[in-house]
Amino acid sequence: MNTHDNKEKTELEAKFTCPEGCDLTTILNAIQTMGIQFVKESPCLQTDAYLDTPEYTLLKAGVGLRIRQRGDMHVGAYKSSGKQHDALFERQEFEWTPSNDEIKLWTEEKKPPIPPAVANKLNIQGMPLRKVLAVETRRHTAMLSGNAGFKAELSLDEVTFRGHRGQKPYREIEIELLHGHPDQLMQIAKGLQNQLALQPAVDSKYKIGMLQVGKYGAGEAKA
Repeated sequence: MNTHDNKEKTELEAKFTCPEGCDLTTILNAIQTMGIQFVKESPCLQTDAYLDTPEYTLLKAGVGLRIRQRGDMHVGAYKSSGKQHDALFERQEFEWTPSNDEIKLWTEEKKPPIPPAVANKLNIQGMPLRKVLAVETRRHTAMLSGNAGFKAELSLDEVTFRGHRGQKPYREIEIELLHGHPDQLMQIAKGLQNQLALQPAVDSKYKIGMLQVGKYGAGEAKA
C-alpha cells in the first residue's frame, strides 16, 4: 500500500485564542484597516484524530500526529515543535495522502495508515498507536493579500475537543504565511493583537486538547 502527494515544509503562522463575540467579520474589519485585501471562503467542517503511543511518546517530544477528514478526503500529517516568538509559531510539517486501501483500513478497522518513512522519522517504528484525541472544527477562512506578493490564509476555528475526560470548546485564530516576508505576518499579528486585545496561543491544538480532555494532561505526560 503506497501513499502519495507527500509534502514537507516549514510552516510559519500567528496563533491567537479567540474571545467570545469575536467573529470572522470583526477580524476582517480589523485586517482591512491595515490595507490588506481579503477574499472570504466557504466555511468547512473537519475532524482530526490525533494518534500517540501508550507512553505518549509524541506528546512528550512536542509532536502532533493526526489524520484529518474533510468530507470524503483524508490527509495524514505531523507537526514538530520549532521556534516560537510571541504569537508566531515556526514548525516543521509533513503531509501525506493515504491510499484507498489505507483509508479503508482506517475507517473500517481503525488501523492508522502511517507511512514507514514517517514512523522512522518520528522514531516510533513498531510502537502501537491509538487515537488519544478527537478535534472537531468548524473553520471559517479568508485568503489575505498585500504588497510585495504577500499572501496568507486566515482561519477562525471553532473547535470541540473530545477525549477521555469529556469534551471542551475552544476558539482560535490562525494566520499562515503562504508567500512574503515574515515581518509582514508579524505586522498583521501585532495589528490584530492591538485592535482586538487578542492573547497569543501558547501551544499546539494537540497539547491544548490533551490538557483539557486527555486521559493524561500534558503536564502529567511530561512527568
